[in-house]
Amino acid sequence: MMSSERLFAVTISNQQKYTEEPKETFSFDNKEFVCWGPGNRYPDEAVRVIGSTGVLSTAIGFKARTSFGQGVVPMDLKGYDENGEQILVPCQDKNVQQYFRSYEFRQYMSQAFRDIFKFGNCFPIFYFNKDGSKIVRLVLRNARHCRISKDKQWLCVYPDFDDSLPTADKGEVIRMLDEDDPFLDLEVMREQGKLNGKPIAFPRIRNYYSNNDYYGIPDWDAAWKSGWVDIAHRIPQFLAKSYANAMTLMWHIQIPEDYWKTKYPEDEYPNKEERTAKINEAMQEIEDSLCGEENANKTIITEYGIEEYSKIPREWKIERLKNEIDAKERLSTSAAANSEILFSMMLNPSVLGAGMPGGAYAGNAGSGSDIRESFLVSVITTYIEKQQVLDPVMMVLRFNGHDDGLVLKYKETILTTLNTGQAKEEITT
Repeated sequence: MMSSERLFAVTISNQQKYTEEPKETFSFDNKEFVCWGPGNRYPDEAVRVIGSTGVLSTAIGFKARTSFGQGVVPMDLKGYDENGEQILVPCQDKNVQQYFRSYEFRQYMSQAFRDIFKFGNCFPIFYFNKDGSKIVRLVLRNARHCRISKDKQWLCVYPDFDDSLPTADKGEVIRMLDEDDPFLDLEVMREQGKLNGKPIAFPRIRNYYSNNDYYGIPDWDAAWKSGWVDIAHRIPQFLAKSYANAMTLMWHIQIPEDYWKTKYPEDEYPNKEERTAKINEAMQEIEDSLCGEENANKTIITEYGIEEYSKIPREWKIERLKNEIDAKERLSTSAAANSEILFSMMLNPSVLGAGMPGGAYAGNAGSGSDIRESFLVSVITTYIEKQQVLDPVMMVLRFNGHDDGLVLKYKETILTTLNTGQAKEEITT
């Protein structure tokens, strides 16, 4: 056996990354909070996985962008027609119009969709004026830095749960509204004079499909737990190593000579180990000269021995080699992994141009019709999340007295075919 520095191998363990016993709760400010995942590090692990898996990062970004669409339009409800459809006209309240065009609103919406699709949870916060009569700001705290109390009445915000537990100088505890009727809870606090400028947290918005009591699970978690995410980002590593270390040789020339015995005679070395090390060093030099893209189609020259009494003519043997890195199977596996990740998020691969060239998911050419239909399905399947992130917005409008007949509609760009006209913007959901 020869020694080599170019081995690439991956081992996968079924055990948890964290070696310490997972803690279910932690205490801060005389309150008990629930840990989020093993070691209280689920969001940080999720960020690491998303950052190293291109298709997953792209899919999350796509769902967030598709959900927000072209923004939100405030409308006044004037009644219903004979078919039961709403009769809507644009809201004329300038303060409301200004809010939905503001940086503050766009920031809240984009961060809310980011967190709910990334982590399965998002945490809106209300800020009030000094006498508590009006909500002056709606912001979103990064879900990565938030934890919920065991009684669901408090939210702990801390910037570095990945490394430590909250400290008095950095940790913050915010009162959380009742998740069954947050507006009633807020009105009671206003009547009791408890809204004195301090922030109040809206009940955490979570993936509605999750049954977890405290933290929702994002849709892509199933693909992560089943191993498809690992496959998706290990295949590129394998292929990169394969191409960098492959010997793509063109010709094989065999020379009749007892090469190693002549080049490294046994009597010139004090022991077998030193001679073996010298041979391995020479073989490594040969390998380095043949491996890699810059050494493609090189000639390899070897030697073979012939007994003195043999009648075989002493000739050089020149053979053309068939060298090819067979990456088709790996690429097919990678494409299947990408598809499984997208399926877990209810995304048709066509919408991202991920039509399969072969394998179990072949036949998806990614035509214009596929893309248009996939896009519309994506818009439809995010209805619940779109309404969830608007709930705190409606609470702001209602608390501040702007909710009389107000309906919030998302504006979407709908793709059409050439024979039906150009892409158009429509008011939806």
